[in-house]
Amino acid sequence: MSSVGPVVVGYDGSPSATSAVRWAAREARRRSTRLDVVFARDAHDSHLEPSLPGGGDDAQAGARALADRGRGTALEVEPDLEVEATVEYTTPAATLVGASLDASVVVVGSGDHGRVRGELGGSVALAVAAHAHCPVVVVHGDVEALRDVNLPVVVGVDGSAASTDALLHAAEVAVSRQASLRVVVAWWTRASAHLESYVAAEFPRERAEQGAERQLAAALAQVREAFDGIDVEGETVEAYPAPALVRASEGAERLVVGSRGRGGFAALVLGSVSHALVREAHCPVTIVR
Repeated sequence: MSSVGPVVVGYDGSPSATSAVRWAAREARRRSTRLDVVFARDAHDSHLEPSLPGGGDDAQAGARALADRGRGTALEVEPDLEVEATVEYTTPAATLVGASLDASVVVVGSGDHGRVRGELGGSVALAVAAHAHCPVVVVHGDVEALRDVNLPVVVGVDGSAASTDALLHAAEVAVSRQASLRVVVAWWTRASAHLESYVAAEFPRERAEQGAERQLAAALAQVREAFDGIDVEGETVEAYPAPALVRASEGAERLVVGSRGRGGFAALVLGSVSHALVREAHCPVTIVR
């Protein structure tokens, strides 16, 4: 990962990917860096957009035209931005994970099963989030309608090292946007074998709530010490993390979470919390690695 590397966005011609390109163009402008629009598909994939007939030269020309369309969308949003469009003949997930080595952030749409069936759907977003070498943003909702509204940045915190990285990343974003930061700590007491715990599930209710309050206080103190004058507030929520964060994403500029929580099992995190956020969040979701 490079903090000054390009913003990389996956594009497949679908409405979801188009929203991702628009969001990524503005992100690249804010970072003063290049935007790379990437169209990728397996050369042997038979699920082709109608504009990519058959194969061979026609398919290659169609793929190039599609990538250039994505570049054009970015330039409509940010006319002075440096934008490159590339075509890769491998799976979208592998392409984007590879690009993440030199990227500052990778952006994908949430997936709407658009013209290229399955190219950049939710499974690709999850795969990229699980294996990328930089933060991954999954774009949800009508980003155009909200782009001029001053909304808070929301971050989920659970006391893990990954959530600390997410907290500091979210604070940086909030400061750069001149937005407020909202810290959310979810807690509950009923044991669950298939979800990671933000606070140990076996704790009695009172003890769990107190633990969540301590986590929140520590997070707020850390942010205020690192970012003088930041507008930050927080709350503890008695709920499983996934539904708590989905609710918190309503009215947010973006939602930030770590790639793995206290459970320490990436498959569990990406299979539960992150999977739910990729499908159900109401705003762009940043998964910090």
